[in-house]
Amino acid sequence: MTTSTPTGRSKVNLTDPADLLAAIPYLLGFHPENSVVLFGLKGPERKQQGLILRVDLPPPRLENHQTRDLAARLAATTHTGALVAVIGGGAASTGGRLPRRRLVRRLEADLAEYDIPLLHSVWAPRITAGAKWGCYREKDCGGIVPDPRDSLAAAIITSTGQITRDSREEVERLFEPGPPETLARRSDLLNRLDAPPWDDGDVVGAGLTEVNDALVRILRGDREITDERAVRLAWALSLVEVRGACMLTAAPADSELARTAEDLWLRLIPELPEPESVEVLCLKAHAAYVRGDLAVAGMALARAREVDPGHGLTKMLTAGLNSMFDPSGLAGVILAQREKEAPELSLERPGGP
Repeated sequence: MTTSTPTGRSKVNLTDPADLLAAIPYLLGFHPENSVVLFGLKGPERKQQGLILRVDLPPPRLENHQTRDLAARLAATTHTGALVAVIGGGAASTGGRLPRRRLVRRLEADLAEYDIPLLHSVWAPRITAGAKWGCYREKDCGGIVPDPRDSLAAAIITSTGQITRDSREEVERLFEPGPPETLARRSDLLNRLDAPPWDDGDVVGAGLTEVNDALVRILRGDREITDERAVRLAWALSLVEVRGACMLTAAPADSELARTAEDLWLRLIPELPEPESVEVLCLKAHAAYVRGDLAVAGMALARAREVDPGHGLTKMLTAGLNSMFDPSGLAGVILAQREKEAPELSLERPGGP
């Protein structure tokens, strides 16, 4: 499993390995285990943070394949240096020899083919307060991992309302379907509809109103999704024009609208039956992508491909993710579009926005 994210959501001290290790769970959104975490650096002085790529530690026979893939992914965008942290993979020997040394050497060689120097490489058995970490190049380099909850990354990420999960599996469970009986009942209701669920002749307008009402309810703390609401929202999100307006809510990523919309998409994922759930999975993936959380975007898209392998938006977002398309570029496209025309979703409340 490969997950990735830019580190633009937070600034960490790239010269302090202990600080870097403590920040990893908050930069990824979960606590990794048995993982390789590759940090990309940008700029002539290699002080700008680039992408973070995380992969499961491969079996020894597949290390060469994995390191080549990591190097190629990092080279797909402009990086001038890299750091790597190996989490788990065994214990250090009594003489201080760290596990997975061959993997680190292979990764350094593969990065060098793209003129990307590996500036530092560290290991820790796990990212918890008090765990001992060490360096691959210098035997005397090492220390104790500080409490990740006290890191600068933790303070910044937590302040935005984002939640760091205990494991990648916990994040993946967010995208699982809800109770089968509920989904079967709603699927039956949708199948019985032979016309839009609104009396308004302007179907797109009615669909936009439906979504906007749901956004306002989420903002007010009303998270209940009744059968009627689920059916109406599923129909609304089946309209291309409505989905387009929903995608424009993703930027700027730190806005109230963007946070509320992403919360709604996540809330709807277990509430809508298949194949209707693919639309909110894509909207969640798109919002996470724009926000810079490629790890969550990748997990949502993996689930979307399970629901509907041929879904067009799923394919497009997956292609962007695989090519390491810069999320800031995607955000720029959205902002440019918003400047051309007023957004159709704006958290309107009674009496005005």
